[in-house]
Amino acid sequence: MNLTHPQQSATNESGPKWFNLPVTFFTGTLTEIRKRIPDFERRPFSITTNGSEQLRSNARLDTIVRLPFSEDNAVVPVGIVSKEYALVKHTTVIDEAVEALESINIKIGDVKAELTLTEYGERMYLSLYLPDKFRFDPGDGHPMALRLECQNSVDGSTRFRALMGWYRLVCSNGLIIGVTRSDMHRRHIGDFQIQDIRMVLTAGLKDSEEERKNSENWRKTPIKPERLIKWCEVPLRKEWGFKAATRAYHIAQSGSDVKIIGQYNGYKPTTIKVEKAEHVPGAPRKSENLFDASQILAWLAKERRDIQEQLEWRERIPGLMDQLRN
Repeated sequence: MNLTHPQQSATNESGPKWFNLPVTFFTGTLTEIRKRIPDFERRPFSITTNGSEQLRSNARLDTIVRLPFSEDNAVVPVGIVSKEYALVKHTTVIDEAVEALESINIKIGDVKAELTLTEYGERMYLSLYLPDKFRFDPGDGHPMALRLECQNSVDGSTRFRALMGWYRLVCSNGLIIGVTRSDMHRRHIGDFQIQDIRMVLTAGLKDSEEERKNSENWRKTPIKPERLIKWCEVPLRKEWGFKAATRAYHIAQSGSDVKIIGQYNGYKPTTIKVEKAEHVPGAPRKSENLFDASQILAWLAKERRDIQEQLEWRERIPGLMDQLRN
């Protein structure tokens, strides 16, 4: 994964979305990424008049607008919020993240960043990859990087959130396993404290040591074939649906994803007819342990089209793994 130089990738209509809004991806240094983020401000919630009407601003609501940015000189309204809403700008999130990293002596120049923005910048997802010294190999030759993730919106559509998680470089899988304790999410209201990013970072680094051991133990914990079948057919199917359960089962059996070509009626995820698709990067030809299973779930979560849904699926991985272990 090379995130050294700034890159941009604009999605098309069939690409990833965030609550049905198109998104654009950027990669680069934190300094480069910050330049990609527009500025916002709140203004009275009102409408224009033709001169014959009496108008006044709404006393309970404000409008959040995106200010002119890059080659677009227009001021664009992006949301309506209450007077109590605390506007937290994306640049403020980045600045606080930088201070948090510097407080534990991490050089900003050694941090690679990845930014996801909706069309007018209403929502932001920021991933900060810690330096190479924080990486580890769980035992399969494919290193995992530790990252700080921050989610924010200026229109109140999502809560601010900061969390720590692992990122598997070979397949771009993101995991939140056990590190959920190093997680903070808040509404944009009066008691909002964005400085808690520092708490999440320091707690996450502490928890990561335990996570390394958990991953190593998972690689040593085998999965019996009959247990895998039962898990795919019952809890995984119930939680993520028939299609995901089918894909998980076949990835575990061959290392390759599949497409369902048979009729669902009368079949189970483990018996329905499928067509072989792409090989899942980093997946073994046959999954034999808990770690392999966790990576299958992370792959399926990453493949969701909606950015918010990707995160929600990642959050369900620990519970699904508990059901596989027990």
